[in-house]
Amino acid sequence: MPQRLIFVRHGHTPFNSTDHHSRFMGWDDHVGLSNQGKQDALSTSSKLHSYQIDSVYHSDFIRTTETVAIITHELGLTSTPTHHLRERNLGNFDGHTVKEIMETRPADWTKFLDHADQDWNGLAGESLRAVNARFDQFMQHLKQQHSGQVVLLVTHSGIMHTILRDYFGFFPVESFIEVGHDSLTVLDRVGEQYQLTLHNS
Repeated sequence: MPQRLIFVRHGHTPFNSTDHHSRFMGWDDHVGLSNQGKQDALSTSSKLHSYQIDSVYHSDFIRTTETVAIITHELGLTSTPTHHLRERNLGNFDGHTVKEIMETRPADWTKFLDHADQDWNGLAGESLRAVNARFDQFMQHLKQQHSGQVVLLVTHSGIMHTILRDYFGFFPVESFIEVGHDSLTVLDRVGEQYQLTLHNS
């Protein structure tokens, strides 16, 4: 299994702007990086210079592809796209703001925040259990192909919430986990387990 996993969230997009009221994106793949997002990616690449990265993977969506292109250009690396690192499929939440969901679908919003119910899928997308199963498939690949390596994963905030909280168990089930656009989250292997050594930094 890899010695170190480095998670990076994609850069800022127009859907994260105040005029869009932070709309849910999920599997909506028509929006790329804003100018700020491109600066986010440059900032991230400068943070990564001190890491000896062996391999890079990224979600195959536009916003992550544009992010990783900037990072790998700066670091002289290449990256492999994978659907396993996609954002959680948010189904019919996509394109709506938090305010809209809270006002028009309060029961669904309450269930969306109920992280203890791993099987709820009232949004017609992915349940939390499905997200974790998807990531587990990817982890099996990393264990087989990247033993002892440092692997960079460029992905999304929603899947990172689920992975860190539910898959690895670093945070209580009721937690909401902050993941900034240019932040690094680092997991280091200790024996056969991973420890969270850097979060949202």
